[in-house]
Amino acid sequence: MFFLEMCLILAVIVIAGCGRVHPGGSSFDTAGDTVCISVLHVGQADAALIQYRGKNMMIDTGDVDSRASLIKQLQERRVKEIESIIITHPHGDHLGGMSALFKNFKIHQIYDNGVSSNNAMYRNYLKHIKEYNISRSVLRKGDIVVLGEGIRFEVLSPRNTLISTENTENETRNGAANDNSIVCRLTYKNFSMLFMGDAQKEAEKRLLADYGSHLKSDVLKVGHHGSKTSSSVTFIKTVRPMAAIISCGAGNRYNFPHTETLQILKKESVQIFRIDRDGIVTIYSDGVKFNAEKEH
Repeated sequence: MFFLEMCLILAVIVIAGCGRVHPGGSSFDTAGDTVCISVLHVGQADAALIQYRGKNMMIDTGDVDSRASLIKQLQERRVKEIESIIITHPHGDHLGGMSALFKNFKIHQIYDNGVSSNNAMYRNYLKHIKEYNISRSVLRKGDIVVLGEGIRFEVLSPRNTLISTENTENETRNGAANDNSIVCRLTYKNFSMLFMGDAQKEAEKRLLADYGSHLKSDVLKVGHHGSKTSSSVTFIKTVRPMAAIISCGAGNRYNFPHTETLQILKKESVQIFRIDRDGIVTIYSDGVKFNAEKEH
């Protein structure tokens, strides 16, 4: 009985730091020692919000058609300023929400992979960075990004030598762009979460060669929306996640997540969360344990 009571007390302590939204419209204080990682509901796109001790960070920003929803979800989580944003690569389903973020929030720092894109969205992205006088830096393997004291993002990819269409199995421009996604590993005390962007199997090969068992993470943000071009058997066996989150839109034309990816994760006994079915998924951790909450 005493053990059960202590477990309940610990659960309350862990949950109390999260900026989670409840049916009544209230949210918990984000100033506590719990890190909250919300993979947001942005359709066939990617956007994650990391909150810790009142500070906010984002990895990717969704697509153009999810801008209004993105702003609403951030406001519900009491976001007023964003300390830093990582754009994993300049595809529209990762960069598309930036225009709305520039207009609605004060942004202190932007990171990206330094790869340009010849379209209006990317040109406007650079224009707004200059207009709002925001610091921008390029990330490469070995760089570190921090959020407050205790939350550390280690950049694992890309290397200084980028993957091109000449050295990838997917010999397309989009394939190489995906493989040059920023891959980073969040650590908070004993908790870890790996963010893959759209990195595919060629990037996974490099990660395995460079880091091996260091890739082990409690939670995996699955690469490329659950496509079969990512999440190889060897990679998943090496990461050994307890939980995996797939960001994809309901009824998307790519049929993401692919059956092959789901089968690999299930075979490794990974608990699977899907944004298209579960809504927003929030991981919260006190640095020792973690738990996950589905929107529905």
